Amino acid sequence: MYQNSLSSVNRIGRKLFVWFFVLGVLFLFVAGRGIAAGDSGSEQEAFGAVEVSADGTIPVINFMKDAGIRRALGVLAATCNKNIVPTPGIDGELAFTRLRDVTFEEAMDAILGSNFKYEQKGNLIKVYTLEEYQKIKQDKDRMLPRIFTLYYISAEEAVKLVKPVLSNSAIVQGSTASEAGISAGKDGVGAEVGGDSMALHDTIVIYDYPENLDEAAKVLANLDVRPQQVLIEATILSATLTEGMDFGIDWNLLGGVSLDGDPATQDYVSPGGTTDIVDRGSEATQPLTQIAVGDFPGTPMETSGFADIATAGLRIGITSGDFAAFISALESVTDITVLANPKILALNKQVGTVLIGQQLGYRDRTSIDASGQATVGEVSFLETGTKLSFRPYIGNDGYIRMDIYPQDSSGQLNDEGIPTKTTAELSTNIMVRDGETIVIGGLFRDSVTSTRTQVPLLGDIPFVGVAFRGTTDRTVRQEVIVMLTPHIIERGMEVNSSERVEDISRKRFGAKEELQWIGRTRLVEDRYALAAKHYLAGDIDSALKELKTVLELRPTYLEAIRLKERIISETDPEQAAMMGRKVLADVEKEATDKWLRR
Repeated sequence: MYQNSLSSVNRIGRKLFVWFFVLGVLFLFVAGRGIAAGDSGSEQEAFGAVEVSADGTIPVINFMKDAGIRRALGVLAATCNKNIVPTPGIDGELAFTRLRDVTFEEAMDAILGSNFKYEQKGNLIKVYTLEEYQKIKQDKDRMLPRIFTLYYISAEEAVKLVKPVLSNSAIVQGSTASEAGISAGKDGVGAEVGGDSMALHDTIVIYDYPENLDEAAKVLANLDVRPQQVLIEATILSATLTEGMDFGIDWNLLGGVSLDGDPATQDYVSPGGTTDIVDRGSEATQPLTQIAVGDFPGTPMETSGFADIATAGLRIGITSGDFAAFISALESVTDITVLANPKILALNKQVGTVLIGQQLGYRDRTSIDASGQATVGEVSFLETGTKLSFRPYIGNDGYIRMDIYPQDSSGQLNDEGIPTKTTAELSTNIMVRDGETIVIGGLFRDSVTSTRTQVPLLGDIPFVGVAFRGTTDRTVRQEVIVMLTPHIIERGMEVNSSERVEDISRKRFGAKEELQWIGRTRLVEDRYALAAKHYLAGDIDSALKELKTVLELRPTYLEAIRLKERIISETDPEQAAMMGRKVLADVEKEATDKWLRR
C-alpha cells in the first residue's frame, strides 16, 4: 500500500518535472526569440540596412536618437561597400534620425557636419577632425613640383591667372618672355635674331600641395586654348577728280620771237637792233617759255600777258614785225582711282595693318656747329597711300567688335626737303556680325579755286576786257570709301588658301601671255606647256623632245627638270638610277664618314 502510494507520488513528480522542464524550455525559447526579435528590431530601427539603388542613392536610413557618429559611419560603410577609417578623435551624436534618397557623399556630409573632414586616398576614406585635417594639409612634406607647358598663352599671363588657386606657401615661376614683334635692324636684316634665348614653348613650374596643383591644371586647361582668328576682306576705294581751266592772252613786243620755238643750243637776240644767233648751250624752248625767261636783251618794251606759259593746250598767235600776240586756252581733267582689295588674317585682340603706297625719305634734323658746318641727321620716312589698321574682339554670339583706322594720304617734299602730307582718315569702334559687310564712306573733300589776273580797269570792260585778263579754275574732289567684311576663322582651311594660290598661278600665266612670242622666256614657257600636254596625252617622245628644247634654252628650269626625271623614272628605271645627279648623291653619301672631323 505504502509502495503503491510512493510509486504514484514518483510518477506525479516526474510528470511535474517534465512539465516544468518543458515549460522552462518553452519560456527560455520564447524569451530568447523575444530578445532576439527585440534586438533585431532595434538594430533595424537604428541603422536600417537598406541596399543602395541602381542610381547610386540610398532610399532611406533611420537612426536612433542616441546613435553615435562612429556607429553611423560603420553602417554606412557596410551599406555602400566602402572602407571608412575614422581617427580616434571622431566622436559625437547625430542631430537627425533619418535620411532619405541621399548619395554616399551627401550622407557623409550630413553625418560629419562641419566639425569633421574626410578625404579619399585610393580605396580608403579617412575621416579627420578639423585640427587633424588642417595639420595634415599644412604639412610641407606633401608639396610637390609640377611643370606645365603652354602653347597659346604666355608664361607671364599664366602665372598671374593660377595664383588665386594656389596656397600661400606655393612657389611659381615662368619662363622668360620672347621678343615682341620683328626687328628688321638698321641695315634691313635682323639685328637681333634670338642669340641664346629660350627656343622652347613657354613653361611655368609650380611647387605646391597636390590638390592645388590639380586645381591649377584645370585652370590652365581652360585658358591655354587655341585663339580664334578674324579674316578681314577689305575694299578700299580712293578717287581723286581734278578739273582745271586756263584761259588768257599774252601780249609781247619782243624782237624776233618765233611761234615755232627755237632749237636746242640756239637763242635769238637782237643786240643793237640786229638779229644774231648765239650759242647759249640751252635746250629747245617753246615760244612762251622764251618770253617768260626774260634773261636776254630785247626791245625796250616787253610784257608777259595773262596766258599760263607752263601749260599746253590751244595756242593761237600772230606776229607783225616786233609785235606778237598769243591766245592760250586749256581745260584739263584728271580722274585717279585707286582700288585696293587686301585680305588680312589677325588673331583675336591683335593688330592687323596693311599699307599700299610709298615712303618718302627725308632728313629729319639738321644742325649747324660752331664752325658753320651743317650736320645732316638720319633719314626718316613719311608713309603715304592707302592704309588700314584694325584690332578685332571676337564675341561668343557671332559678333565681332573692331577698332578700325582707315587712312588715305598723299605727300610731297618741298624745295628744302621738308615733307607735307595730305590725308583723309578716321578712327572708330564698331560692332558687326560674322560675314556681314560694313561700309565707311563720306571721307571726301572738295577744293574749288578760281584765280583771275587782269589789267586794272581794262580787264573789267565788257567784251573788250577779255583781251586784258586771264582766268585759272581748279576743282579737286577726293573721296575714300572703305568696305570691311570680317569672318571668324575656326580652322586654317577656312581662309581658302588654295584658291589664293591658284590666283597667283593665274596672275603668273596672264603675265607670261603678255610677253613677246619671240622672247626666250615666252618660248621656254610655251615649250614646257606643250611638253606637259604631250605627257598627259601619253606621247612620251614628243614630251621629251619639247623638254630637250626647254632645257637647252634654260638649263636650270626646275619644273622641266622634274618632269624629265619623272618621265625617265616611269619609262626606264635603270636609266633613272644612272642619272648624274643621283650617282653623285650616292657617291657623296658613301664618302660622308670620311669627311667627319677627327
